[in-house]
Amino acid sequence: MSSNNGFRQLFIGLDAMEWSLVERWAGEGKLPAFRRLIERGVRAKLDTTAAQLPDTVWACIYTGTNPGKFEKYFYVQYEPHTMGLRNVPDDAITRQPFWDYLSKAGLKVAVVDAPKFPLSKSLNGFQLTNWGAHATKTARTSYPRKLIEEIDARFGRHPVGDCDKFDAKPKSLRELRQRVLDGVRIHGEVFRSLMSEKPWDLFFAGFSAPHCIGHHFWHGVDGSHPRHGEDQDLETAMEDVYRALDREIGEMLSLVDTNTRVMIVAGHGMGPIFHASWNLPQMLDLWGYGSAPAGRAANGTNPATAKVNPWRILKMVMPGWFQYAIKGMLPQSAQDQLLFLWYRGGKKWEGCRAFAIPNNDSVGAIRISVKGRDRNGLVEPSDYETVCRDIANALRELTDKEGGRRLVKRVTITHEIFHGPFLDQLPDLTVLWDQSFAWETVYSPRFGNLHIKQQDSRTGGHSSHGFVLMSGPGIPAGQELSDCSIYDIAPTVLEAAKVPVPDDLDGRPLPISGLAASIA
Repeated sequence: MSSNNGFRQLFIGLDAMEWSLVERWAGEGKLPAFRRLIERGVRAKLDTTAAQLPDTVWACIYTGTNPGKFEKYFYVQYEPHTMGLRNVPDDAITRQPFWDYLSKAGLKVAVVDAPKFPLSKSLNGFQLTNWGAHATKTARTSYPRKLIEEIDARFGRHPVGDCDKFDAKPKSLRELRQRVLDGVRIHGEVFRSLMSEKPWDLFFAGFSAPHCIGHHFWHGVDGSHPRHGEDQDLETAMEDVYRALDREIGEMLSLVDTNTRVMIVAGHGMGPIFHASWNLPQMLDLWGYGSAPAGRAANGTNPATAKVNPWRILKMVMPGWFQYAIKGMLPQSAQDQLLFLWYRGGKKWEGCRAFAIPNNDSVGAIRISVKGRDRNGLVEPSDYETVCRDIANALRELTDKEGGRRLVKRVTITHEIFHGPFLDQLPDLTVLWDQSFAWETVYSPRFGNLHIKQQDSRTGGHSSHGFVLMSGPGIPAGQELSDCSIYDIAPTVLEAAKVPVPDDLDGRPLPISGLAASIA
């Protein structure tokens, strides 16, 4: 460790790893490394922004701040001044991650495949970006530049690439499973070689495998899923990958001494994906927030069939390899326009008081057209709160049939929980759907029954919790913390390194020292 006498730290990021599966399989002895960490260290479930803006969880972890304090909440964002969409890369984020603070304090930092975050402008150490990370919208590069060339020459390219190029056909899924398993092994080899060969005070290692395997294979682990059992050879895919991750992590832990603090973090988890996010435009129209008066979905008891976005249906039926072959032949501007059609579906927002905007599928997002804020705004600022409350109430009324189960788990009015200079670019409301059971009909007392069609080929979507496991010096054994947030991770890393925690962070260090003292 460098001169400030803080702890050396190994930080392992597990992208979208599901805590309930870790607990189950660790308890069954299938994940021995995780079981040891649970028994010998501290664990906590984390409140996360996955309940509102799932794509922000990693930026929130790195920066210790809420999504109102950085420039990007999704890779396709609504633009208030044009009432259009734009493609937003990770490079738009200028907020400093915790490793920049450590670097400026003179500590040696190593950052390898941090999901959804760009390359630091200067670093006391090294960084590898987007070598094997999932859906990361930044350059595949490194600092120093020659590092990625050395990694490619020694290990080759990561075998998965964009996992969305694999479709739901059995042959494609089998290939994807093998590539993900190969990726876990190669990621582990890369991490261990860099841990052993280069100096570091903080080493960040990001495993992408839980994210990809969860999206495409959740039905195998979920006995209640409609697609469970369709291919028994693939039912253990998630368990196979989690066990492979456990082996690689166990080998990484064998390289560190007892003076190294270990932190393993997931910013969100994985579960089934059942939602009506793609049907929000029609629902808002039926509630009277579109360009026409409020209406009924259908007369009588028979449900009306919901409208579909033909671009999404086309993506579901077209083989993944063919989609990506076409994509590769198009200029970026044409790719962007197709992407915008996929999200917007040709819907005209002009003349609408409220409309649905892009967000991660499992959480719907709604924007209010406010005068003075949005181009051609319609809602008076004095009526903004009333409109938000009315839409929120309408969403909370949704059930799977008249008198049935609630479909909405949580509605968030974003300005009530987020703050910062980029608050006005966020959706005004988000809706987290109840994805614990399969549903195909949406009932609203305001418009009646609406039968929705599947517009997703994935079977897994994000759960709204994360987790942290910690072990090493100063960490008591077998303890569980409560009331913890992803905002608390960056302050915890800084405190362990004895680097001052900036005042404008939204989290606080996890109460490890207090917990240890109370046990003693």
